[in-house]
Amino acid sequence: MSEEKKPRSGFVAVVGRTNVGKSTLVNAAVGEKVAIVTPKPQTTRNVIRGIYNDERGQIIFMDTPGLHKPRTTMNERMVRQALDSVRSVDAVLWLLDATALWQNEEERLLAALREAGRPVVMAINQIDRLKNEGLVLPLIAELSKKAPGWEIYPMSALNKADLPGLLDLLFSLLPEGEPLFPLDVYTDQMERQLVAEIVREQLFARTREEVPHCAGVVVESFSEPKEEGGKVVIHCSILVERDSQKPIIIGRQGQNLKAIGVAARKEIQRLLGCAAELRLFVKVSPNWRDNPQILREMGMG
Repeated sequence: MSEEKKPRSGFVAVVGRTNVGKSTLVNAAVGEKVAIVTPKPQTTRNVIRGIYNDERGQIIFMDTPGLHKPRTTMNERMVRQALDSVRSVDAVLWLLDATALWQNEEERLLAALREAGRPVVMAINQIDRLKNEGLVLPLIAELSKKAPGWEIYPMSALNKADLPGLLDLLFSLLPEGEPLFPLDVYTDQMERQLVAEIVREQLFARTREEVPHCAGVVVESFSEPKEEGGKVVIHCSILVERDSQKPIIIGRQGQNLKAIGVAARKEIQRLLGCAAELRLFVKVSPNWRDNPQILREMGMG
């Protein structure tokens, strides 16, 4: 009779350049939206945890901000969070873009990962976008030369059939141990942070190209229902840096801000499992991305 395998549990940092599919992959693996996803780079601003459970054990995915050239205090902290995360985890999942495999950010990340000394899976994402399947093997060969001995896994984060093989690799790198979080929990984010992320996702979806990176969301108040069947009442401030950005978000006769609020409220009610009242206010706060107090309120202290 074979000995029963012990469960494996641990933390996996998901790292890579901006817009390579980290949040999409974490959401797909966890089966719930724990990180917002937009076509625009630098969407993830905090390290967000998503928790996957099965009979093998538990993987706590740490979805990190994408590496990029920082221009503000906020961006510097985003990059620092991503690089710091690889030192305190059990394994690293490094996502690379099959259509643009290696840039300056990859060189910086390679050095950080070698210094951290954690086991790494290099996942070549978006291979479905390659016009010729024969291009995959040269990519694998190129990565093997840059990082000998590391696991390499070609995949598409949008293809569920690619997930089991990736999870097999990650579980093999984790230590034996019981789950670190309850089995019915899929994220350790506070409700306030999840609400801010949901509002920000709708803001990204409904504003011009230049506005989202200059805009942030702060949950000013979060009032629980006073009686069963009551509403959660949430007040959020959308911060912008210039007066000219405010009317873009508000829209003609307030229609854009209303659309942001309606879409976000539906998602928040699904998340919280109860009725919600969401009130949004747009405030001009010059250089908020360099304001330490505001960044701390957003969990980027």
